[in-house]
Amino acid sequence: MPPRRTHEHFNPNVHGARGLFAFTIFVFHVVNSGLSTFAPLSTATGFFLTSISEYGVELFFCISGYVIAGTLRRARGPMEFLGDRAIRVYPVLWASILVIVALGMATRTHGFENQTALQLLTELPANLLALPGILPLDNIHPAAWSLSYEMAFYLVCAAAWGLRRRFGPTAYRLIVPVAAVLIICYPRGALLLAGMMVAEGWPRAGPLLRLTRHPLPLLLLFLLCWRTIQSLSGPHHIVATTLLQWAGDGRLPLALLAFTAAGLGFRGIVAGHGVLGVLLRSRPLYYLGTISYSFYLWHPIVMSGIKAVLLHGHILQNAGIWAQTLFFVVALPPSLAVSHASQRVLEQRFAAWTRRRLRHTPPMPQPAALDPTPQHHLESA
Repeated sequence: MPPRRTHEHFNPNVHGARGLFAFTIFVFHVVNSGLSTFAPLSTATGFFLTSISEYGVELFFCISGYVIAGTLRRARGPMEFLGDRAIRVYPVLWASILVIVALGMATRTHGFENQTALQLLTELPANLLALPGILPLDNIHPAAWSLSYEMAFYLVCAAAWGLRRRFGPTAYRLIVPVAAVLIICYPRGALLLAGMMVAEGWPRAGPLLRLTRHPLPLLLLFLLCWRTIQSLSGPHHIVATTLLQWAGDGRLPLALLAFTAAGLGFRGIVAGHGVLGVLLRSRPLYYLGTISYSFYLWHPIVMSGIKAVLLHGHILQNAGIWAQTLFFVVALPPSLAVSHASQRVLEQRFAAWTRRRLRHTPPMPQPAALDPTPQHHLESA
């Protein structure tokens, strides 16, 4: 992709999708909390249907692939691109990891029961660089595995750019096999490719383009297919399986169907089609989209603390089948508050200070926090 500056307008549908997908992950952590809930939701079928919210992360990958396609065009070079990604990703990640470490060492819970200072010092640098996930290393932050996928994606993009500058089109003979191996080993990362395909205009015409008018059922189809792949992968989590393993049974056809449905559904989101398009442009989801990255990393930490307090006070035990609902209601406001502060302080102010210090020019400004119908902002990463 040639480096060039463009002026693509901010897409409120994509921004609202950030908020929706981040919220689904919050819902999954409520559903997967092990707390009592209503009988229909406690059945195997009920849990199967409600736990599909876990895969909002994969749909986030669609957004990343879509946004990075534009970011690559606007960046001056591969190193500037990587610098912008580091400033975007690391401050919130580092702050949340350090909080987890401090609380874990203080309370000796959540995997820190027998953690020594030497073990922590050996694990911490890799975690601060977002290596666990792609690499088989212990992950301090349970949600940070996806950032490892993102960073690997950024490195592949930057390497492709640099190699193309040096070797021309023949560079793809080197980079395409590497990308193919990564997708085979880490199937969840294929959704990054789906986002890039949408950014390049896929699908352009025909029956597939007409299907994009109905993004909601397409995204639900993706979630159901992906959840079925997880069921067929048991007892292993989908993150520990590969496309080679999927090729031996019905998981590979399901993966192809899921990939197509996610790509077409996301294309419909970009265009703002259907009822989902109206929902994504709403003020609440626009706000959630603005704080979505901080919300993604902070809400598991806040929820863990809230759950511990409620259990210690025997509040959740006494709530009966309302325990999950109560947990949702009590944990959401502080999760939003912490995420709001993180977005303002770390994503905006600290990032701006870092760019000034490094004399780094961002490819675009961040959107306003609460304006639901922006007209002049550029697409943000």
